[in-house]
Amino acid sequence: RREVVDGRLVYVDQAPVRAARHGRVLLLEGIEKAERNVLPTLNNLLENREMALEDRGFLVAPARAAAIAGGGAAAEHRLIPVSEEFEVVAVGRPSRGNPLDPPLRSRFAAREVRTVDMHGDPGEALATLQPPPPPAGI
Repeated sequence: RREVVDGRLVYVDQAPVRAARHGRVLLLEGIEKAERNVLPTLNNLLENREMALEDRGFLVAPARAAAIAGGGAAAEHRLIPVSEEFEVVAVGRPSRGNPLDPPLRSRFAAREVRTVDMHGDPGEALATLQPPPPPAGI
């Protein structure tokens, strides 16, 4: 996004762009509250590893960036390869009234995390967190 720094207008990368460029984990907390106009852009970054930037740069998948760079056009088009180590974790609460965009939701694996009562016996609390034993005979 654009910000004013020392009286000049400069482009400053936000968290998704920094994570993609530098191979970090992007934590999306409260994904169910994400603005609807952001979801297609985020989905494209997750699915294709591509995102157009305001400074006219373009994040692109590493293999595609390498193929284009072989033709000598990467610098001309301001292509920035997304790091191979880039990962995204989304945390959210189930919401009946405002469901996640289905294409975006399909990019993640769901995991239910139940509330555990830690006021009672710690052994019982931990037992509720472990998976059930396998069926007999396996």
